Amino acid sequence: MKTILIAGAGHGGLIAAAKLADAGYDVTVLEKGGEGTLGHDWEDGFSFSVLANALGIKTEDLPSDFWRPRGDGAFLSPSKRVKIVVHYGPTGQRVVWRKTLINMLLDHAVKHGVKIKYGVEVLEPVTDNVTVTGLVTSEGRYEADLVIDAAGAFSPVRTGLPDLFGIEKMPKNGDVFYAHRGYYSKAYEYQPDIGFEVYLYHEKEQGLSWFDTSSEGCDVLIGRVFPIDDAKVEEQHRLFRKDHPWFGTELLHGGGYAIIPVRRPLPLMVANGYAAVGDSAFMTTPMNGMGIDLSLLAGGILADTVIKYNSSAAKDLWKYNRAYHILYGANNARNHGLKGALLALPYEAIDFFFENGIIQSADLQGAGDNTSFPVLMQKFIRGMKRPRWFFTLLGGLMKGTAAAKLYRKPPEEFSLSEILEWSGKIESKDVEVEIRNH
Repeated sequence: MKTILIAGAGHGGLIAAAKLADAGYDVTVLEKGGEGTLGHDWEDGFSFSVLANALGIKTEDLPSDFWRPRGDGAFLSPSKRVKIVVHYGPTGQRVVWRKTLINMLLDHAVKHGVKIKYGVEVLEPVTDNVTVTGLVTSEGRYEADLVIDAAGAFSPVRTGLPDLFGIEKMPKNGDVFYAHRGYYSKAYEYQPDIGFEVYLYHEKEQGLSWFDTSSEGCDVLIGRVFPIDDAKVEEQHRLFRKDHPWFGTELLHGGGYAIIPVRRPLPLMVANGYAAVGDSAFMTTPMNGMGIDLSLLAGGILADTVIKYNSSAAKDLWKYNRAYHILYGANNARNHGLKGALLALPYEAIDFFFENGIIQSADLQGAGDNTSFPVLMQKFIRGMKRPRWFFTLLGGLMKGTAAAKLYRKPPEEFSLSEILEWSGKIESKDVEVEIRNH
């Protein structure tokens, strides 16, 4: 095996590309964006140790000025009557500009011998029905021994694969988050005690919004499980200004839209000549859409697997698929159950959970990890005031826990029939979500 194509300049794909090029493979990244234009014009958080390990440096060697603290956060119920404060520890949340991060990863990849071709849009995979052999692009056809798919939640590579590959093509209702985010000026100087506020079922719609007041301005995100447009964003901004009169109108950064996966990872994400990573494999935490850490970690696992076996066969790439799920996929499957239950309920139920202490700070910070027996018993006693709502929530947690157990025990070897049977069991644990308010 010699030639590797990376579809899209995603975080995990770039980490895999650098390691593979360093090991002697001929690696090319095909990216539809232009040089110097990549990365959302906004900030996100991740673990600096994960980035440093992926880059092969010490954490203290990362630039000291490329992050800022965001501090503690407050989660508000849909009615805004209850505010739950989440403390993130002495260092708080650290956020980094996405453009700075992606440029760091691009520089790292090029330094290790990766070729980056900008302005090349990937259109579909080339297959012979049993193997991916290349990519069709806006510049013509490229052949490869292995295609690594880092082209996003609606990747044209994954969605173009033959059905017989058994890889899930499209997300379900509630599995992606349509978001608009912008940084705006302040109408006047004001800094609340807790600057970062998250609104669940904001204005009674499925999704969330946040409002982060920093010294520089106002970071405002509007996100829903259905597509949104400028009219929806302007409507939500007007409503925000009623409670946040310091929210100015001048756009400083961002102002764009993004599609963010908020679901468990693909059970099967490899085939002969193909492996998905990052958003293409839905590698995010379902409750908040954060996926940088997971993408970087997955990129490293994928590269190590390819190098160890020097193979693009599904039977060998399955080792990557399996390792990722055991290490990380299981936790996000549990998280997926909680997210599904919350989206399946009406906003009045979320108010009830906030007001009766069923949703607490540890739930919001851990996003589904707070499931010890004493805690669940307390929730049960309080939740029985509205049993239908409570059992929907509990059912989501239980389905998520069951799915997590399945993710921890994938088939030992690549057998498509066994894998499809296993993934079918996982799918049966999903909470069905109906899109409302749209």
